[in-house]
Amino acid sequence: MISIISPAKNMRNIKINNINPKTLGTNRYFTEETKEIIQVLKSLSPYDIQSLMKVNEKIAFQSYAYFQDFNFREEGVCGLLAYDGLVFKNIKAEDFTKEDFEFANNKVKILDAFYGIVNPLDEVLPYRLEMQYPIKVNDKNLYKFWNDKIYNKLYGEDKVIVNLASEEYAKVVRRFLREDDIFIDIDFKVHKNGKLKTLATLAKMARGQMIKYIVKNKINNPEDLKNFTFDNYKFSHSLSTSQKFVFIKED
Repeated sequence: MISIISPAKNMRNIKINNINPKTLGTNRYFTEETKEIIQVLKSLSPYDIQSLMKVNEKIAFQSYAYFQDFNFREEGVCGLLAYDGLVFKNIKAEDFTKEDFEFANNKVKILDAFYGIVNPLDEVLPYRLEMQYPIKVNDKNLYKFWNDKIYNKLYGEDKVIVNLASEEYAKVVRRFLREDDIFIDIDFKVHKNGKLKTLATLAKMARGQMIKYIVKNKINNPEDLKNFTFDNYKFSHSLSTSQKFVFIKED
């Protein structure tokens, strides 16, 4: 069982003394593809970036600096500590043991527009790139550039994928699914005023908490996820299927 999550827009620089990607021997999957992408990104001016990414000037200049300074020889931050978003705040990887990181490295994958897949122990250098940005690499948008490479890599490693990613990233896998592929969506909903709603902030927190639950309990069977609870979210037998696990929070 492999669980997939999305990256976050913002980066952070947290390092743990006993967690060193170089000594633990992790390897990036798609170095050559990332090199192709960075060549395109290095050619953009700050104002190109601002226009393409629809960001303010400060973020555009920061992103420009990230791209210009990018060098694989530089020391990076391990993947699970490199992102600063609600999912990652709730994973709390800074509290993981070495054994937790080693388990996560095999069982948790961050789907990404720049690196393709980020393993928890991959070295990540700061960047800003979303799959939906209208950037062309070899005359292809990022979805077409990555094509089925991410799908093939994931299902080459495991036959069961648990989807905790946003649809922007999940669809790089979903659109290539075959009939016999096991791909389980996780849906967190709130029961409010007689209706079921997905509240984005709570859902992101719950995704992070589920990743932490998976890693801390060394879960490798999706059936065990049905025991997960967080902030009154509980598994719904009536709303779930074999391909979608629904967790409901009563408000």
